[in-house]
Amino acid sequence: MPFCATLAGSVDAVPCLYLAFTSPDFWMGGRSEKGVFLLSFVFIATIARFSCSHHLPRTRSARPSHLASVRRSGVLLVVLGALVALVGMWWLWEQNRQVVFSAIGTPGMFLAVWAWWMWQRHRYLAAVSQTHQMHDSVTGLFNHHAVHAGLEEALHRAVRRGHPLSVMRVDIDRFALYNATHGPLAGDKLLQDVGQIIAQIPVPGLVTGRYDADEFLVVLPHTGRAQAIALASHLREQIRRTPLAHTGGGKMVPITTSIGIACYPDDADSVQGLLSAAAETLAVAKRNGDGVADTYSSWRTRYRIRVDGDFSTLEAMVVAIDNKDHYTLRHSEEVTDYAQWIAEELGLSEEEKHTLRLAGLVHDVGKIGIPDEVLMKPDVLSPSEYERIKQHAVLGAAMLAALPNMEHLAPIVRGHHERWDGKGYPDGLKGEQIPFLARILAVADAFSAMTTDRPYRKGMDWETALADIERQLGKQFDPAIADAFLTAVRKRMQHTPPEHVVLPRAA
Repeated sequence: MPFCATLAGSVDAVPCLYLAFTSPDFWMGGRSEKGVFLLSFVFIATIARFSCSHHLPRTRSARPSHLASVRRSGVLLVVLGALVALVGMWWLWEQNRQVVFSAIGTPGMFLAVWAWWMWQRHRYLAAVSQTHQMHDSVTGLFNHHAVHAGLEEALHRAVRRGHPLSVMRVDIDRFALYNATHGPLAGDKLLQDVGQIIAQIPVPGLVTGRYDADEFLVVLPHTGRAQAIALASHLREQIRRTPLAHTGGGKMVPITTSIGIACYPDDADSVQGLLSAAAETLAVAKRNGDGVADTYSSWRTRYRIRVDGDFSTLEAMVVAIDNKDHYTLRHSEEVTDYAQWIAEELGLSEEEKHTLRLAGLVHDVGKIGIPDEVLMKPDVLSPSEYERIKQHAVLGAAMLAALPNMEHLAPIVRGHHERWDGKGYPDGLKGEQIPFLARILAVADAFSAMTTDRPYRKGMDWETALADIERQLGKQFDPAIADAFLTAVRKRMQHTPPEHVVLPRAA
């Protein structure tokens, strides 16, 4: 049978040819006996090919029991039909050869049409089963396994051809709350609508699918970092502006997303590496409030800090700070950025800059020991509560002093609230008694605190904050350091509005 199937090949027109050449009119024209045997053989081969196709399907069905039944019944009927046709032809041949030539067309016609119809039906069911196997039932996009396979294939092509590739993980913010509030049907509709918007990203070869309950994975071939960030920002804004959901009163429910980006070859050269990097940047995007983040947004890359060996403890501390209070980590990152501006203006060495980056990230680590009701109080602190807050400098220094390879940061963290005039805390140090790098952090810390909104007050605009720092020259701040900061900020503001000033990133 496989031999016959091989001879029949993949010519779909064989049944139609058989209908034409086995009709009674054809044989009345005096065709040879050799011809009828040849065409009969082709017909049997066609049936055999169809039978083999049922035994060796191209894809596994999402409903295997149903297709298994189709295959069994189809094979049985084809085999029985072929046997009946052969026995009938043999019997008629023995009785009267002319009758065979006249009658062979009628059963041949019905058997050929039936075989062709069953063959096409099998191909249709195979295609449908493949679609169900690869696509998500809610959104119609690729499911988790299919989009993962699509990423593997796209990355393989990118590696082979030397092209860039970017990956986006798109998460619908607070989807669980939306689903619980509006019901699962509304949740499914939201997933469908967001999925359709994502599928329209104008990138050739785009691969996208539902990767998790409320998360989509987007593969962008031939796309570098800058283009991926621009596409992600546009996508997020488009989803935010599109009226995807409404309240019972008809008001639009704003839908926002968080998007993490990872790029080949800069961030990783494997599928798992890209997915892990994108997961990390997605967490950054959720935390920083911008909604879009790439690996340069990560504090580890941003500040050129290795998180292995001696610095694994640092990572644990940064995570602990973030878990305690998201504001504290964002503030620490701002302080680190502003401190780097001062370091560049003063021409500090790379070693001093590196120490300053570490100290900036953990300068408020002592707040881990402050009770939540004091640390997160949405009102002005009482005198006693303020005294408790002031202890964070001492707690942070004690924590760092007890850790290997972190001891050198302890004096900087302890002294970042000291004042040039000696009226600071916790030790009342004055002037150059205060560690040099602590004096830098003091300026950066004050500017970040003044310009950041808090529950009990609105942050100052940059010009007002800079004027306040200028008034405190020689009082709260080291005059040389404060002056360097004022110069650094005004250089950046000269051509760019404050709200668009980009904080420094790793080179």
